[in-house]
Amino acid sequence: MATYIDEAETEAGVGMTDAEMQSTVRSYIEDAIQYIDDEISPQRAESLRYYRGQPFGDEVVGRSQVVSRDVRDAVMAVLPSMMRVFFGSSKAVEFVPRTAEDVGMAEQATDYVNHIVQQDNNGVEIFYSVFKDALMNKGGFVKWSWDDSLEVHTHTFEGLDEGTLGLLLQEEGVEAVSVSGTPVEGITPEQVAELQAQGMPVPQLYDVEIKRSSRRDRVKIETMPPEEFFVDGAATSLDDAMVVGHRTMATVSSLVALGYDLDLLEDHLSDQVGFIDSELYVTRTSYEENQTPLSDYERRRVLYCEAWCYIDYDGDGLAELRRVCTIGDNYEVVNNEPADMIPFAVFNADPEPHMFFGSDLADLTKDIQRIKSATIRGMLDSLSFALYPRTTVVEGMVDLDDVMNPEVGSIIRTRQPGMIQQMNVPFLGKEAFPMVAYLDQMKEARTGQTAASQGLDPDVLQSTTRAAVQATVKGAEQHLELMARMFADGFKRMMKGVLHLVITHQDRERVVRLRDTWVPIDPRVWDSNMDCSVNVGLGSGLTDEKLMVLNSVATQQKEILQTMGPSNVLVGLGQLRNTLAKMLEISGFKDPNQFFKPVPLDYEPPPPPPPGPTPEQQLMEVQMADIQARQQIEQQKLQLAAMKQQQLDERESARIAGDLSIREFQAEQKFQDDVELEVVKASLKEGL
Repeated sequence: MATYIDEAETEAGVGMTDAEMQSTVRSYIEDAIQYIDDEISPQRAESLRYYRGQPFGDEVVGRSQVVSRDVRDAVMAVLPSMMRVFFGSSKAVEFVPRTAEDVGMAEQATDYVNHIVQQDNNGVEIFYSVFKDALMNKGGFVKWSWDDSLEVHTHTFEGLDEGTLGLLLQEEGVEAVSVSGTPVEGITPEQVAELQAQGMPVPQLYDVEIKRSSRRDRVKIETMPPEEFFVDGAATSLDDAMVVGHRTMATVSSLVALGYDLDLLEDHLSDQVGFIDSELYVTRTSYEENQTPLSDYERRRVLYCEAWCYIDYDGDGLAELRRVCTIGDNYEVVNNEPADMIPFAVFNADPEPHMFFGSDLADLTKDIQRIKSATIRGMLDSLSFALYPRTTVVEGMVDLDDVMNPEVGSIIRTRQPGMIQQMNVPFLGKEAFPMVAYLDQMKEARTGQTAASQGLDPDVLQSTTRAAVQATVKGAEQHLELMARMFADGFKRMMKGVLHLVITHQDRERVVRLRDTWVPIDPRVWDSNMDCSVNVGLGSGLTDEKLMVLNSVATQQKEILQTMGPSNVLVGLGQLRNTLAKMLEISGFKDPNQFFKPVPLDYEPPPPPPPGPTPEQQLMEVQMADIQARQQIEQQKLQLAAMKQQQLDERESARIAGDLSIREFQAEQKFQDDVELEVVKASLKEGL
């Protein structure tokens, strides 16, 4: 844990002392909490009572006590649309690349941050509460932080051999709680004794209980009950607030997991589970029935505050943002460190200029609910008087027990006829029907939500033209879209904050499933200064109209691609793919990549093959091919004749050469015979 006060950040004799810091922080937090509890919390509590339809406190015994639920109706009419805008098919908020090279990074960052919101954290459940608070409690609040707390799980394994046990205990974060071994089945006691006598280990199977500890190392996103959030009364936004913070009655166990000393926490224990000084908290918890009593251990809680304050801590004349943590009712500072951002997002349904807290749907409809409830009560009372008229009797001439008997068909005993009469009171409730209709119209004008826009009034939809119905629906959607854009500002702030956290704290690559593909994510190389764009306008409106427009766009894109080619300056294959993907998104398909592969906007298809020959060219080519074939045949015939003549010439040449050879041989042989004859003759002459 960080030190109480980071003295290394101050120079000698310059900056705040511990006591000055303590006093300043306590003053900031106390003033902010007093402002919330005294000014804002009573308004929230009143809105909650109206939302739940609780009695107003002016009810009369024996009269109607019905309470209209206009506040709840207004909230629940808007809430589904808000959830659809931000968690429907399209991305309500996405990161914008700063350069062309950052397109892939921005898309991956958008997918990853949405994965963190919806998968690592239960985004749907979180923002259901946030939007509901924003619509009825003057704001919904989201907090994000890097959760590096230890997570401990206990596991039991049976029948492990020695090698498997060794590998298990060598795992990081694994600690053995208990280990017991039994000899392997089939080994007799005699064999065990023999192995022990020889000093050899006995083969065993082990039953082991281990405790595995690991750090979460994830972004934690949480919604805060409105009474736990505090801000100074002079603030108009998070950017100009002197102090913004989160208070909670934290358990001792959770604070120990954060690194705080147990002995320090023991000095600030409280039996208080919630904020009994907050009217909103009291109203909400008192409504819960059959609550399970908390154990003594669960009641071991400490008031814990995280405050982000602008304080001139180092004495340079400039206020710096610092994160200060306190415990206990006296707000003892236990952690003080510099901060680079305020990890909160505020969602206001109807912001007021120059004010931190605006209006909400509850503020717009509480008076209508009060008046409408009184009107309906009068109608029901009038109906009750008409159905059950009062009775006049002559005292002493009627048996009062019989008169008071409500049993159907019972007799009433009288001393004389005419001693009992009914006071017929006409039903006047119908006179209040126009008032109820007027109040409904007033509510619709304030909230923008009509029965026709919700598809709940078949008479209106059938008796008016299509254009009139569309105008009515669009009028309601304008209110919704404006509200969604206000919420989108908070969503943008949260996404940028989450991006900053993962870039700063995620120190290793993580493999996650994005768009049905396992993707390695390393946010350390991302640009933390990426901005966000808002697409909430795409999340509302008439689906048929949007599909019609997109279908027309797709048709025009196809015509341009066919006439001007894929390399034209107007439309590329990437734009056409985006149009088709958007049509799928509007139709309710979350992942268009299942149908169309992503295409870069600067994608240029390969050049088309050269055009084929015309029919005339094909005929000429056939004729030329025929002529060439005939020429080849004639040439082959000539070559064959030449080959035959050559063969004949070669045979004649061979015959002539053979005759010459024979004649030469004969001449040579005759010459040799003549020589030998002359030699013989000479020899004979010498012998004589």
